[in-house]
Amino acid sequence: MKQPSFSPHRKWICCLLFVASLLQPACVRAGSEKGEWRKSLNGIWQFTTNATAATLPAADWDAISVPGNWDVLTRYSTYVGKGRYQRAFTVPADWSGKHIRLHFDAVYEDTEVWLNGNLLGTHRGGYTPFEFDVTKLLRPGKNTVLVCADNTFGRGAWWHWGGISRDVTLIANNDIRIVWQHIRAEPDLKAGTAQIFVEYKIANDGDLPQKVSLVSTIDEKSASSLAQQVTVNAHSETNVSASVALPRERVRLWNFDHPNLYSMTTRLLVGDALQHEQTDRFGIRKVEITADSLLLNGEPIRVCGFNRVSDSNTTGNTEPDSLVHQDVDMMKQSGAVFSRLMHFPQAPNLLDYLDETGMMIFEEIPVWGTGDPNMTPNNLLAEQWLREMIERDYNHPCIIGWSVGNELKQHDAYVKSMLRYSRQIDPYRLHGYVSNSGLSNDYGPENDPISACDLLMYNTYGGDNGKSARALHQKWPNLPIFFSEFGASQIGASLNATIPGMDKRFVTLEKLPYVIGVSIWTFNDYRSGYKGTPASGNREWGVVTVDRQPKAAYQQIRQLFSPVHSLSVSNRVVSLMPRGTDEIPSYTLRGYQIKWQLLNATGTTLDSGGVALPEIKPGSAVWTSPVLGGNGTGASELVVHLMSPTGYDMRTVTEALSR
Repeated sequence: MKQPSFSPHRKWICCLLFVASLLQPACVRAGSEKGEWRKSLNGIWQFTTNATAATLPAADWDAISVPGNWDVLTRYSTYVGKGRYQRAFTVPADWSGKHIRLHFDAVYEDTEVWLNGNLLGTHRGGYTPFEFDVTKLLRPGKNTVLVCADNTFGRGAWWHWGGISRDVTLIANNDIRIVWQHIRAEPDLKAGTAQIFVEYKIANDGDLPQKVSLVSTIDEKSASSLAQQVTVNAHSETNVSASVALPRERVRLWNFDHPNLYSMTTRLLVGDALQHEQTDRFGIRKVEITADSLLLNGEPIRVCGFNRVSDSNTTGNTEPDSLVHQDVDMMKQSGAVFSRLMHFPQAPNLLDYLDETGMMIFEEIPVWGTGDPNMTPNNLLAEQWLREMIERDYNHPCIIGWSVGNELKQHDAYVKSMLRYSRQIDPYRLHGYVSNSGLSNDYGPENDPISACDLLMYNTYGGDNGKSARALHQKWPNLPIFFSEFGASQIGASLNATIPGMDKRFVTLEKLPYVIGVSIWTFNDYRSGYKGTPASGNREWGVVTVDRQPKAAYQQIRQLFSPVHSLSVSNRVVSLMPRGTDEIPSYTLRGYQIKWQLLNATGTTLDSGGVALPEIKPGSAVWTSPVLGGNGTGASELVVHLMSPTGYDMRTVTEALSR
């Protein structure tokens, strides 16, 4: 039986990665065709914690990988403070006359950067990108970049991995370039059409004004109406907007079972000469909130997911593709489709994979807990984090909303000011924050900024969750409730560990339509220095260990997250009972399949087949089908799988056959 790692979307991703690896040596040539040239500065850098780094002999520096975290190395595993990175590089000779930027995808947390002894600038925030124009400071031949990263600041219970955690790239462009294109799709669900809106930010780094044309195509098909002209003054930026209608035959909606993606390629021209080209992916989907529902493409859904901590004892928070794919595949195979996921902006490759596999998330900035120093109204640093996050991640269909903080107190003014700012940047998504104060007698509609949110995201641990939901609904009857953290207590690192009473807690939420879903804290155990952390150094809340070994809790949650109430087989007849309309989870099944195998006593497949399920709505009648094909001679076991449209094995049952 095909496993998730070999699902169709994984196959074409692997093909693309292979092709990309073949093309990588030709990056300068590709840049000449698209008006952008890139030189990766990833690899081995020099590293020291010595404050006199500028005068340190080369022999006294350590070697460290970038991207990477110093905390994964034994000798720096508990180091908190300033770490200094250094490396030399040369600029390709054919970059002469280009404008060149030094770009960092993320460095934790307070950063200072020097080039050839000159301070380029600083950045605060450990999870969002920043860059510097280095055109005038670069030299022919050898150049030296020095980065000082300070991981002293920390909020939350996760480990604050220090260092240059994501890519470092030298980027060259012509005088005129596309800074970003923000793409928004608005489907007409009744007509089956869609309107595509795009806003471009264009930068002119040259000394003269430039009259430019922008021509965009969608999936390589002509969209001549998506074209604009604009004049950009010297040394300035300007925004320009355009839109185009997609006819019914070209519209494929994105959802968690059918993650259809489009790409938009925009060419920036001066006359007929290409100056820059940029391609971004997007999805067409409609997310709506009512007082008691979350609607995806016009249909009510009740959905589940996990919080996942960006953490590995071997790779820190660098998020290599192998770990991202493994974690997301395990979450998807368990039935996870919606989460707040984590307390800070996520890695770009993780967001890409969520787009491809179909998982909805809220993305959040790291303002966390009582007493957070950034929890002040109109806080400039929090606004910076929001802006950097939203500008970078705007096009991802997996992101259905933005969150401005987690588990705050005395926070009304802060949250309301940040929600206003967030809505200014992106007025089209959902906006909120994650609360744990709404049940308190000290907080209510008059002084808790839940009232200013689009939905009520709430963290709850233990107790009668149905009772909690009813109490929250009484205070905020116009907002649906998403239990953004749903847990009990640390369950331990044992592979036999389960989450006590979790099945009963799901039952308490039945017949409460305004509870639109839950997200388990947490998918994985994670390193922490926070109070209450066991001697292992890991907070053991996860359904998998830090090494991603599944605990018994993983199978427990997989049963609770299953998209069907039950799947069974008897006398070679498969029976599928859909979820009820009052259950969690609950949504329409489209494009699912039943696949079966006949195995002999040694586990060898003697015969196999499958049948496509009809569209099955919550509350539908039990669906049955005999297993057709194969006389079963020599078969000792029948294995039946419920397969999702994206190739995940959502549920498996077996029947022993008489011989």
